[in-house]
Amino acid sequence: MRANFWHDQRIVSQERLTRHEISWLLAQEARGAARALREGVTQLRQTPGTEPRITSLPSEAPPAPAVETTLDALDDAISMLSDLNTGARGATKARRGRIDLAALLMDLSPNTRLAIEPGAGTEVFGDEQDLRRMLNMLVTQAGSTQGGAAEVKIRRQAEWVKISVELGPDAGAQELERRWLSRMATRHGGWIELEGGTQSIFFPADGASDQREVVELRKELEQAQQLGEAYARELASVLTAGDIRTEPPPPVAPRGGAQRFETLQSAALGMQRTIKGLVEGLRADAALATSELGEGSPLAQNLQKRAAVAAEMSLDLALAADCPFDEAKSDISVADLVQLAVSEAEPRALRHGVAIDVKGPADLRMRSRPKTLLSLIRAMLHHAISATPRDGVIAISAYAVETGILLSAQDGGPSVTEAHRADVLRNRVDPSAFGRPSGVALLIAEAAAESLGGTLELRDGPDGRAEVWTLLGR
Repeated sequence: MRANFWHDQRIVSQERLTRHEISWLLAQEARGAARALREGVTQLRQTPGTEPRITSLPSEAPPAPAVETTLDALDDAISMLSDLNTGARGATKARRGRIDLAALLMDLSPNTRLAIEPGAGTEVFGDEQDLRRMLNMLVTQAGSTQGGAAEVKIRRQAEWVKISVELGPDAGAQELERRWLSRMATRHGGWIELEGGTQSIFFPADGASDQREVVELRKELEQAQQLGEAYARELASVLTAGDIRTEPPPPVAPRGGAQRFETLQSAALGMQRTIKGLVEGLRADAALATSELGEGSPLAQNLQKRAAVAAEMSLDLALAADCPFDEAKSDISVADLVQLAVSEAEPRALRHGVAIDVKGPADLRMRSRPKTLLSLIRAMLHHAISATPRDGVIAISAYAVETGILLSAQDGGPSVTEAHRADVLRNRVDPSAFGRPSGVALLIAEAAAESLGGTLELRDGPDGRAEVWTLLGR
């Protein structure tokens, strides 16, 4: 059989062997070796005089090893390997692309108990056949140690999709399968972890690594468009005047960013002066109505409510009006600014009946304009408070990521469809049409983020809640 194997190998040595061809050749070699071993065992049993003489008979003789049973199992395994490789050559090509691991697992093993985080996204990019084999191996390992249907947990962790199973106390007996899973995970750009009795496989999420590059490309495209428009205007002015200047043109003032926030500051200052007198008048009228008609009077209550709404509007305008126009950068503690903004927003949250949950490390620093950054955080909080229904919870967080500081505020309001998020941010449409609060808090937050070099966006958070977030470079 060995000669036949090498003869087959010499026939196909002119071309590189594929994995299926090598597997088929190895299956034939193993089949011949098993057949020869079976014939040798049969000859040993049939040859007379080969049995050893027994001088004494022990009380309990150990049972003879089931050699034929082992050979039968080896033959069955080799036959299955040969059939699989023969069928794989003629099968259709496996799909390669974006694969939903949760859907693939449910199709592969419907009886599996699946624990998944809603809205997190479990799509990866890879070969469906390889992913199906890996999931099958993972479910088989968990089912063999748990004695029944396995429980698989799938969740999204930043840019990775994590699949975990509990292996049980005899997890050390599966070292061969674990090495194969590790090799396959590395081939797909991930890795495998074994912590206690929990085995986890990490895959790179589809499109997660490109999100930051897409944002940067959009910024570069916008800058290129702005520069192109500036060059076109300069060229048009030169051609109109008939004068070709040799000196470079004056620098073009940046559009958007700091200039847009300064315009919003000036408008907020003018409106705040007007609304300040209106608020004082409403409060005086409410106090007069309360003293003459009593606190239970509908007129007094309506005046008090209108005075409170006007006061909150004045506080929103103060977010931009209180920022200096020529603020310098300095080294600041982002965590301290978040705590300060939360303490200032707590009375407003108490009036609306919502709670504020702060997340993030206590030591987080960056170089930026402190009052503008504080206004940004307060504006995000004001918008989240207005969007969250009574007895809801707001989550404000600040974390350090690879490219800067990530600020986010999750609220309890409804989400906005992706096609209308930019219009809601810029206040080009009525936010109340999408269930979001009206006002200028979100507009001020978006302009402040641009002035600090970031981009404010609306999205659905990992848990499905509406979220306002921005990424600020250090």
